[in-house]
Amino acid sequence: MDQRDERKPGVEVALLGPLQVCRDDQPVPLAGSRLRELVARLALSSGRPVDAATLVDALWPEDRPADPANALQSLVSRLRRALGRADAVEQVAGGYRLAIDG
Repeated sequence: MDQRDERKPGVEVALLGPLQVCRDDQPVPLAGSRLRELVARLALSSGRPVDAATLVDALWPEDRPADPANALQSLVSRLRRALGRADAVEQVAGGYRLAIDG
């Protein structure tokens, strides 16, 4: 029997080849390169937190927004909405982590 909570859709991220994100075996469209970069960077950490400064450096390597913390929070909110789960991206001590099955 599947041990996932039935109320939470399963989220999977495939990084080999083109980036693909699925929720309950259905592709999730991610609009925008920064949103795709965010999910890829979080997925690469294998569930460990990624600090905000590292994410900001990865997402805006040259032209930083005026308020990088706010821009990151906005992007995280967009990712949560796209994944259909508010708890899919957790803010924890040490940064953000993608709460997905391994």
